[in-house]
Amino acid sequence: MASFQSLGPDNVFLNAGGIITMAGAPVLDRGLTAIAVRDGVIVGIGSDEAITQMAPDATVTHLEGDVVMPGLIDSHNHFLRTGLDWERLQLDDVKSTEELLDTVAERARETPSGQWLMCSSRWHETNLAEGRMPTAQQLDLAAPNNPVYLPRGGHVVVTNSLGLEQAGISHDSPNPDGGAFVRDGSGALTGMLVEMPAFSKVTRLLPQTQEDDRRRALRAGIKAYNQAGITTVRDPGLGAAEIRSYQAVLPQERSLRASLMWRVDLGATPDERKAWSDGLAPVSGFGDQWLDIWGLKIVMDGGVEGGYFHDPYHNDPDFRGFPLTSQENLEAILEQASSLDWRVGIHVVGDAAMVMALDAFEATDARLSNGGRGHALEHAFSPVPGAIERARDAGIGITLQHALVYSLAGNMKTYWGEERTSDCTPSRAWLDSGAIVGAGTDSPVTSHDPWLNVYGFATRDTQTAGIQGPQHRITVAEALRCYTAGSAAILRQEQFLGSLAVGKAADFICLDRDPLASNPEEVRSMVVRRTIVGGRQVFSGE
Repeated sequence: MASFQSLGPDNVFLNAGGIITMAGAPVLDRGLTAIAVRDGVIVGIGSDEAITQMAPDATVTHLEGDVVMPGLIDSHNHFLRTGLDWERLQLDDVKSTEELLDTVAERARETPSGQWLMCSSRWHETNLAEGRMPTAQQLDLAAPNNPVYLPRGGHVVVTNSLGLEQAGISHDSPNPDGGAFVRDGSGALTGMLVEMPAFSKVTRLLPQTQEDDRRRALRAGIKAYNQAGITTVRDPGLGAAEIRSYQAVLPQERSLRASLMWRVDLGATPDERKAWSDGLAPVSGFGDQWLDIWGLKIVMDGGVEGGYFHDPYHNDPDFRGFPLTSQENLEAILEQASSLDWRVGIHVVGDAAMVMALDAFEATDARLSNGGRGHALEHAFSPVPGAIERARDAGIGITLQHALVYSLAGNMKTYWGEERTSDCTPSRAWLDSGAIVGAGTDSPVTSHDPWLNVYGFATRDTQTAGIQGPQHRITVAEALRCYTAGSAAILRQEQFLGSLAVGKAADFICLDRDPLASNPEEVRSMVVRRTIVGGRQVFSGE
């Protein structure tokens, strides 16, 4: 059905092959072929004839039969870090330890002696023929004169002997609380450091990114994400300098929208947190249509190697993961945040961590009546019975990333076992519960490619471990709704983003085929022909 607003458009887009508005159940309406825009907002949707009649003098863009749908919203994406990662040594295509070490050695020959050799985190050892991490001793041979920083995802770092030495980590260093200096069977350090309390000893030594670096990374990211069909991101866990870089770039570029999350220091005292929060914007949502502050980010537990579970790990009967703070401290942080009207997103990987988060949300709500504020669980890998209903009833949003299962399932099987891996990210149950669910990738832990992610949601396929948990599949239509209307609800911007309707942002993408009529393999290779943000074409594949 065509819809219009009385104020005339300044731009019209004609000759679409149909529009998926996402205003209700996902469906391609071939009777809708045109969109009218004024000042970046949709003022009409209808047929070519109807839109042309309402705007005879507007600037016209012909869409040449492409299928139109809302721009994709990645609800959990380390966008700035992704752009910075692209400037480091790339290892995601290496297929063996030998090839990885050769690549490191080549970069070492170009790097001044004593300077840190920085690698991207976008790779995984399960893609190597040996299926394991390189060791410090192997990295010593590849880079004898440089300390090496080799992160993998967001929870593991490998370094060489020079890196260990400079970080003050020796054979008799005890494991820090919430982290591990991994050792081999003889007790020697392997160079693998698990979780922030362990690898922070290295990261504090690294050369700090400068403002020019961050601005360049943001601009590179905007171009790549627009090409993929992404028009909005939610970036979790940023500091003040990083947020200032966003403020310097995104409102000027006007090609991507972002919702940002401040990173909470779990070790800060209440007085230190109070002093810190006094310097922040007054409430969640502060900002404008291009850039706002969503709220706060808390990392409750580790990743695949350190997620906090009720039951022991498959490969270590004495280990259940790392809770990175106490229940008491978590509730104190939530209470302080709620008293200041801040939303909070809590990273939870293990089932025990999710229970801690839900208990804390409910306890804080009981004291301060903070229900409905718009909090979220990030990842929500492993709900115990009843957890899904508790989250739904509390109005807590859920950000899901099958991309993580796709990339990490090989390690999940090693550390967690078959059953927990198969049940990781039960998308079907989250959706069926009626909870608020948004989709994303957690790039650069994984690829930012949304179409590979939709494929994964629909098939439960993984990169190295085959299909995991087929009972948790959702349809392509459901995955795309999570990527649009669902993510907009996570951002609390559903009145402006996530669907195409009069009065909403003119953020849409033009595709080479109807994704709703395509099988998952076809969706995986979807071609984005154009991306429109705020009524302006920001990418064209022509």
